[in-house]
Amino acid sequence: MRVLKVAILVFIMVIAHNALVAQQDHTLFLMHNVPQSNFINPAVQINCQQYVGLPLLSSLHLNFNSTAFSYSTIANGSSNLDLNALVSKMHSWDFVSGEVHYTPVSFGFMYDNKQYFSFAWTERIETKIFASKKLLSMFIDGNTQYLGDGLKTRNPGVNAMYYREFSFGYSRVVDQDLTVGAHAKVLFGLGGVFTRRKPIKVEGDALTHNLYGEWNPKIDIAYPVSVSTDAQGNVTGVTPDGFSPMSFLLNFGNQGLAADLGFIWKRNDITWSGSVLDLGLIWWHKQTTRLENKGSFAYSGADATDLANPDDYINELTDSLENQLQFKAKQKGFITFLNPKVYFGGTYPIADRVKVGGLVRSEWYPGRPIIGFTATAMAYSKKGSSVALNYSIMNGSFLNVGLGFGWGTEKFQFYMMSDNVMVAFYPEKARNANLRFGFNMFFGCSERKKQMKISSGSGCGCYWQWDDRAKRKVGRK
Repeated sequence: MRVLKVAILVFIMVIAHNALVAQQDHTLFLMHNVPQSNFINPAVQINCQQYVGLPLLSSLHLNFNSTAFSYSTIANGSSNLDLNALVSKMHSWDFVSGEVHYTPVSFGFMYDNKQYFSFAWTERIETKIFASKKLLSMFIDGNTQYLGDGLKTRNPGVNAMYYREFSFGYSRVVDQDLTVGAHAKVLFGLGGVFTRRKPIKVEGDALTHNLYGEWNPKIDIAYPVSVSTDAQGNVTGVTPDGFSPMSFLLNFGNQGLAADLGFIWKRNDITWSGSVLDLGLIWWHKQTTRLENKGSFAYSGADATDLANPDDYINELTDSLENQLQFKAKQKGFITFLNPKVYFGGTYPIADRVKVGGLVRSEWYPGRPIIGFTATAMAYSKKGSSVALNYSIMNGSFLNVGLGFGWGTEKFQFYMMSDNVMVAFYPEKARNANLRFGFNMFFGCSERKKQMKISSGSGCGCYWQWDDRAKRKVGRK
């Protein structure tokens, strides 16, 4: 069991190659004429009687990010990683995180002039790898820096899961200025690996450089695995069982519930909008395994001379930990919470069918929130197409220029957007790489627009952009 070593090596490799994914959707949030914006603000309504996402191609979203550094900041223009530079760029905790969201089915319809219902089936893969700067620094630079004072932190790890989400949405116009909405979500966990953030305490002897530590790591696995043990019951190996695609994809045994809340409020010329997403949990109880250790460890294999070769020091230390941190396995269910996300923004019209706006987004990662800011400009055509250009500060990076468009007619729409198109030109400097695209079909747009008599200056065509006179005509009071 090379638990600690594997976690650190995976963390470094993922940083180096930008190989994980995460949801952000800064561009989509304010593009209310794209029906999928309802995914991240359940108050958004469509401007037609019905929409249907093109079956199997309704929405695909990919995003890659790191909270501390890009490849170029730790490679110094070469193919070799500078591990000291890696540590120097880290915060106290850093993450490589993400999601892949695939929505094969989505649709929505206006029940009347005020009420909107929606549904979406989404396959979600979410991964977060996290590491402590203190602990990684000890493995790279040795324990001399912690002699006397000791080291107190939490273990590195990974939270990765694949789950299915069925979202049932409802949005209602409260009065001519306020619309509220919610999603009720039913979740089914298909598989996951979770390492709990347990405290680590390490003391270093100033004379011998020996290390003494306390740590009780815990790993929860939701997947069919076989565990081998020795005569004392200590885990000697964990191997996945045979994979059956149908059994895996039709697994509805790990249930969960979640909710999203959102609003749109027009105040004078500013349209405010906000949402809170993924308030929920999954109860994993089918094919689950817990690996757990309770105890302490000691290491006496390094002195000041040995630290001249950090690679040997890392190997000796991890080997020592493997021998002393013996895991026990048991079948036990567990609960995991989703990572809540908060969006809040506003738009202001500066010309007929042109708006500017801003957005702040926050997501709660293990141990701390991650916050991003976006400034955007959007333009709309009379036929319903739109384009958005924005600039974001997120994950400590200032190199994020986003671009999005929704192109189509009153019957069909293709949309594509990215929070950072700069990754195509400077991939080695990027901390964020993002893409979402899909297709929509509309029904009843012409009839609804004739009924509503949308005013010429309504921007995206969304009723919350109408003037008070237009709203009164259709009973939006």
